[in-house]
Amino acid sequence: MTKRVTLDHRSGPLATLWLDRPDKRNALDTDLMKELGEALDVIGHTGSIRAVVLRGRGPVFSSGIDHTLLTDVTSATKQSQFLQFHHQIQDVFHRMARLSQPVIAAMHGACIGMGLELALAADIRLASEDCALGLPEIAFGLIPDVGGTTRLVRTVGEPRARALILTGRLIRARTAERYGLVHEVATDAAGLERLALEYAEQLATHPATALGLAKSLSQMSGDADAASSFRLEGVIQQALLGQLDVAARMPAALAFIRAQLAALR
Repeated sequence: MTKRVTLDHRSGPLATLWLDRPDKRNALDTDLMKELGEALDVIGHTGSIRAVVLRGRGPVFSSGIDHTLLTDVTSATKQSQFLQFHHQIQDVFHRMARLSQPVIAAMHGACIGMGLELALAADIRLASEDCALGLPEIAFGLIPDVGGTTRLVRTVGEPRARALILTGRLIRARTAERYGLVHEVATDAAGLERLALEYAEQLATHPATALGLAKSLSQMSGDADAASSFRLEGVIQQALLGQLDVAARMPAALAFIRAQLAALR
């Protein structure tokens, strides 16, 4: 059977994870979800991978759920197995969010429904200017339930999330950037590829342990009260100071800051 997900990691610190059903507009079906979970497990156990770019082959990033998976969901509901089936689907996206390596979703063409729910589980979302994004589940009489509602509220705020979910409206990348749903927009496909590589290379230069803990802390702080988050900052910093030679990192860190300042001039 043709692979629906491919992991491109020959050597070095960067890996590209491809949704690989271009003939089906990278619609997410049961087999793709299974392969995606397996690929994420491989990434999680490969210490040499420092950053991951998530992409879709063909004209779009993902058109969302495949009708066959939707049929499976409907059948599971009739058999009173929905919650178990639902948990299994959600867990695949949770596995991506739990990776210690940062994940960059590079979206083009369309990123709709369950495809956007997948992108919301990434750490950084980039898009080409032509990309249409949205959660149109309401048109089917359904809701975004694979983390989409929860993550969208935390990403763009409840008022904007509510409007997008209730209307099912699709928006262009520039609007999504203004909402905070997309971090940066590229003018075309080539620009998106360059931008994703730039982000990935920059992430890969930072200490892996600090990256992983910073990612976890950011996620936990979104759910914790301020006092708990302040305490977590101290606990994590203490752990990093105990195992990192800060003095040895100083020249590289200062060079990084100088390069950033120069780029802003």
